[in-house]
Amino acid sequence: QALAKGAQLLEEFPNSVLLNNICGASNARLKQFDAAIDNYKKAIAIKPDYAEAFYNMGNVLKLKGDLESAIVSYAQAIKINPNYAEAHYNIGNLLRLKGDQNAAIANYAQAIQIRPNYAEAYNNMGTALQDKGDQEVAINCYTKAINIRSDYAEAYSNMGNALQDKGELETAISWYKKAIAIQPDFAEVYYNMGNALQFKGGLCDAIESYKKAINIRPTYAEAYS
Repeated sequence: QALAKGAQLLEEFPNSVLLNNICGASNARLKQFDAAIDNYKKAIAIKPDYAEAFYNMGNVLKLKGDLESAIVSYAQAIKINPNYAEAHYNIGNLLRLKGDQNAAIANYAQAIQIRPNYAEAYNNMGTALQDKGDQEVAINCYTKAINIRSDYAEAYSNMGNALQDKGELETAISWYKKAIAIQPDFAEVYYNMGNALQFKGGLCDAIESYKKAINIRPTYAEAYS
């Protein structure tokens, strides 16, 4: 309905950047990604310094799997608005996916400098640091994320993963339990807790944890394995 109304209004106001942006967002939600990109390009053609349209186009390109073009679009949003914390954060996410952890960490740090209470940036910076093997600094990042958002189940889970990597299995399990208390349907946490229980010799408890992961996600191949 939003798309139909927006398209109708665009016939009357073809140079409205707002309407093109709204239609782009509507097309994106409908998974009509090429149509969404066309909307954002029209908005940018009308208003070349429209940072939000570049950012939104980056989101759609990311969903399409075109990571390089998404990074370019986010970078253009930042060029227009250097304080665009979300754009720095999303570039960090894409660089982490590409395996460039150092560049990802730098972008997360920039996002945090702009927005000091950016819990998601702290959490994902922790993941990038963990991928580099820097568990202690990763744990500090997860702690900061949790201090900002006490109900951040993913950060509790990641804390458990970092502690498990350090061999602190009992403490890791306690963090997994905190994550589950916040988000009871978090299949990955049950799976990772199963691993920790298995490593410490609690095979029956591990089996129960894997079963809970499978009950939540019946297609969880690793848990069956």
